[in-house]
Amino acid sequence: MKLTDAISKDVPVLDKDRPLLDALEVLNEQEYECICIDEGAKMVGSISYRDILFRIGAQRLRAVAPESLYISGFMREFNASASNDTSIRKAAKIMLEQNANCLPVFFGETFLGLIMKRSMLTFVTDKEVPISGLMRRKFPTLRSNDRVIHARKLILEAGVPIIPILNEDGRLLGAMGEAETLNSLIDFQRYVPEKHQKARIRQLSIGATMKVDYPTTDIDSSLGTVAQRMLKERLPALVVTESGNAVGIVSPDQVLEYIVGSFPEEQ
Repeated sequence: MKLTDAISKDVPVLDKDRPLLDALEVLNEQEYECICIDEGAKMVGSISYRDILFRIGAQRLRAVAPESLYISGFMREFNASASNDTSIRKAAKIMLEQNANCLPVFFGETFLGLIMKRSMLTFVTDKEVPISGLMRRKFPTLRSNDRVIHARKLILEAGVPIIPILNEDGRLLGAMGEAETLNSLIDFQRYVPEKHQKARIRQLSIGATMKVDYPTTDIDSSLGTVAQRMLKERLPALVVTESGNAVGIVSPDQVLEYIVGSFPEEQ
């Protein structure tokens, strides 16, 4: 397989001067990891849940109406790109180094599309490598009465797309992801009067917005099985369990690390 086999060619494109809520609507409806941003006829960057979450919820923006915000203030400019003959391993390495959810691909000056982090799972669907050796074992957790702003802080600091939510016995109740956290904060800023926001933001818990019964995989699963499921269900990550307890997280980042460590440069 080649890198171009995983290109997303029909990714939505929005102008950088469009309202931020237009980008959020597209992300929510089409379940892309990121969408492409252009200026005129030139592709200049992308925007993802994490890019928006990085600023939404920050204290200096809590009193700003989301309707008055624009994509240009949240987008990530393309600082690196791939070509039609870039190796799979090199693309994975660039994504990790840039901490990027997607990478633009060009044939000369012609824009071919985006390679998403999750799309890179396409290249490991046949791997029988045990997921236990690849999963992230150290990760933050939440309780259902924790605050949304705390979930935001943990997601950004730990660099994980989801955070498992546990009960008092350490059993998995669900998960809080970038999308749920961001949409909760956006709704809060839209519908809670500014004069009440400072007091109420600390009362906004994750209980009403968390994803219950979040998808899990057993610790004995193979990388190929996990990759197939994440692609089919469009999952940002899977929680790895052992005897009902959350023991790890598998996200595209772990897959990229595997590719960098095991794929040949010329592949």
